[in-house]
Amino acid sequence: MTAAADETGPSRADADAIERLLGGPETAWLVGRVRERILDAGGEQMRGVVRRRDPSDAERAAAVRLVGMPRRQGQTLSVDLAAVERILRRGPWPAGLADAVQALTGPVIDHRGERERERAAWTAARDRLIVETPQFAGLAPWWESWCAAGGLTRIARAEARRIGSSGPEAGERLVQAVADLLRLLPAKGEPLSMIARRAVGDAHALDADRPLGRLALAVVWAAFGTDAARPSSREVWQAAGVERSALASTVLCLGVGGRDDVPRERTGAATASMLEAMRTARAPVILTLEQVRSGGARVLPPEGVVHVCENPTVVEVAADRWSRAAADVDPVLVCTSGQPSFAVIELLDQLTASGAECRYHGDFDWPGLRIAAALGMRVPWVAWRFGAADYRAAAATEEASLELAGRPSESPWDVGLAAAMVEIGRAVEEEAVLDGLVDDLVQERRSTG
Repeated sequence: MTAAADETGPSRADADAIERLLGGPETAWLVGRVRERILDAGGEQMRGVVRRRDPSDAERAAAVRLVGMPRRQGQTLSVDLAAVERILRRGPWPAGLADAVQALTGPVIDHRGERERERAAWTAARDRLIVETPQFAGLAPWWESWCAAGGLTRIARAEARRIGSSGPEAGERLVQAVADLLRLLPAKGEPLSMIARRAVGDAHALDADRPLGRLALAVVWAAFGTDAARPSSREVWQAAGVERSALASTVLCLGVGGRDDVPRERTGAATASMLEAMRTARAPVILTLEQVRSGGARVLPPEGVVHVCENPTVVEVAADRWSRAAADVDPVLVCTSGQPSFAVIELLDQLTASGAECRYHGDFDWPGLRIAAALGMRVPWVAWRFGAADYRAAAATEEASLELAGRPSESPWDVGLAAAMVEIGRAVEEEAVLDGLVDDLVQERRSTG
């Protein structure tokens, strides 16, 4: 039952009376007509006349029991709904005709209205992001296109299943959380878990296996990323100044010295001791971001040089050659291992703090140019065998057998480089020019201070 004659609901006798009046097959036509009009009545009392052509004797008798003998009879049976309302409200069902019909046959659901309300709720959820993040003016076109393709509804329904809510409600919560996140970005190397706690109060809310984590990755890349295809999650968060973990972010380096003025009780002393031992052994070392931040690395003098490569193979071969080189050879090499991590950025910042020069080399392909440009936005560098002339010479060798594919990029340090790559159409991996790079490292004589 959906209605009540008083606070305790209709009595059994009232229910039986309604069943006798409206529950039989002879009144089914009337009940059906009333159900059709319930939504249009909008909760008001039912009015108007409903008609039944060629009624059966049983249908006529049922109408007489309900509203009395009609003033005149004909082939059409007419029932005034307002009269039925008055009879029910004064007698067995004070809540009225619409409620009585729904008590007998079930609620009338406004499917069209529900669809419209759901559509409005999805629209409100979608629009919230743009309204609350006006600082990201370029985000709106991507967001609208992504939502139109079903991105928001898919993620929101996954979240709705996880937390037990409706899709639009989950969508609104997700969008609000992403808006709160964007207000904290760009960050300054904060761990992802800390950003998650600040944004939504849950250190794991931005994990990749959570719907919010997947939504945040898409939105953050649209707001802060380049147009590189399929970036890793590390690249996405780094673009927004967020580090997934101070331990997960690492840097591979060779020849970085350790400071001798760090107090023993500080972690920087342990880092300094390790760096100095590995430098003396002429062996590579991997530092975590936490170790870089400990302050154990020795700053290069103003006349010093730190070389930077993209691929770990360069470090491996350089270490092997250095182990057999003269005593006065003292290179300093840092590897980005692809997109530079925060550990890479902060170590280079430390090494060049007194004015030492940073020289960079990477792959001669379009991703390599984008990596180089991204590093240049964080750390000033000069090209190390990484100009148009270097590319033309390398592309002319047998090692340059790879076809240059993908979307072209720019080379602001040497505009002729990108043009030459378009012209020749060959990619040259860093490993193909390894000998020249390693020669530079192990033959130059300089002091790292």
